Amino acid sequence: MLAAPGDIESRNAGPRAIGALLVASALLRVGAVGVGVAVQFRLSDLAGGRPNGVDIGLVGAAQAVTEMVFAPILARYADRFGRRRFLVAGPLICAVAVLLVGLGVRPAQLGGARLLEGIGAAAFVPVALGTVAAATTGSRLVRARASGAFEAATLIGYAGGFGLGSVAYFGLHRWAFVLLAGLYALAACVCLVFVPRVPPLPVHSLRVLVKAVIGPGPMRTFLPGWIMSFALIGAFVANLPSLLRHHEVASQSLMHHFDVRIIGLFLIGWIFVFLIGIALWTPFVPRLGPAIVMRRAVPGAWLTMLALLTINHLHSWEMVLAVPFLVAGILWLAGFGPAAVTYLADCSESFAADRSALMSFYTIALAGGGAVGAIVGGVAARLLGIDGLVILGLILSASAFLALSPVVGYERTHNRPAEKTV
Repeated sequence: MLAAPGDIESRNAGPRAIGALLVASALLRVGAVGVGVAVQFRLSDLAGGRPNGVDIGLVGAAQAVTEMVFAPILARYADRFGRRRFLVAGPLICAVAVLLVGLGVRPAQLGGARLLEGIGAAAFVPVALGTVAAATTGSRLVRARASGAFEAATLIGYAGGFGLGSVAYFGLHRWAFVLLAGLYALAACVCLVFVPRVPPLPVHSLRVLVKAVIGPGPMRTFLPGWIMSFALIGAFVANLPSLLRHHEVASQSLMHHFDVRIIGLFLIGWIFVFLIGIALWTPFVPRLGPAIVMRRAVPGAWLTMLALLTINHLHSWEMVLAVPFLVAGILWLAGFGPAAVTYLADCSESFAADRSALMSFYTIALAGGGAVGAIVGGVAARLLGIDGLVILGLILSASAFLALSPVVGYERTHNRPAEKTV
């Protein structure tokens, strides 16, 4: 198969383009997660410390819904008209949306502004992934490292967002959204200066791409499990900070009205352990193959959920006894992300000129799963608090494990090589 012209240029740009996109992706995720956390605190304050879990879930899902809907459309136009302009325009749209979030005083207004923020994210994320995939064609080892780095940049963005969103809202309140909008603008500047121009490409019709995704093949077997995993993430990201901030509940130790700075530190610690797990797992992705790594990583979620459930029903020093199991579960689960990105990048090889459009299904899984997780998680949190989130997490992770069985079977049937040499 001949490489598309844009792929050749992307490979020549190589480390420069990937480095810039990693920085921009981290900044974008700091902004998105920071806004998501600050919005929860804002809703909590507007509700007098007793926020409605459904409102929290709906506002948290708003950004994900438009990101999911617009990702394949905007990614296809990026392949067709040039990727860099979308990498610049996307964060700028997000910056405007976040400023509107700061002006909102009702849940509907906050949710509306986050809908616009999702459109900006849809213009950036799949295009960035498509560019990374194009720059790593020819070596699964290099691709696994780049995918691990992308997931690490995303998680660093999550950590920064959790921390900055908490601290900024504590110190600046509504003005925190101006600071977060500035991060989006900085991401746009990084892409404008450091990402090389990729010329428009001769793309396939949308019908051909849709058939490649939903027809028989690796994409169709892979997406259900990935959507389940992102639903799990969405449930916790959209609801856990507000539950930790909730007024004390005697039967649940983690619902303790923690200071927002403590909440930020807790979430940053969680992400830091994830980063260590990614570093440990990444060398195994090209050796074992991404499908096997994904399935082997999922049981880590079960250990994580059981550890959280235990901690939630212990007190003071007794909680420490369960922390090693929580850390072990997170390390175990961390292999899923880089393996999944590597697998999707491998799938994009059949349509080199349409990489952004195909990689938009990362965003669809992220946003679609995140939206479902945020809404269902909000209902579970309202009914059972953190216990409800944990039970939902066990259900979703078990479903993801079962959904990945056909992926492993497909790879074995078609005898894909576990490692591809340069």
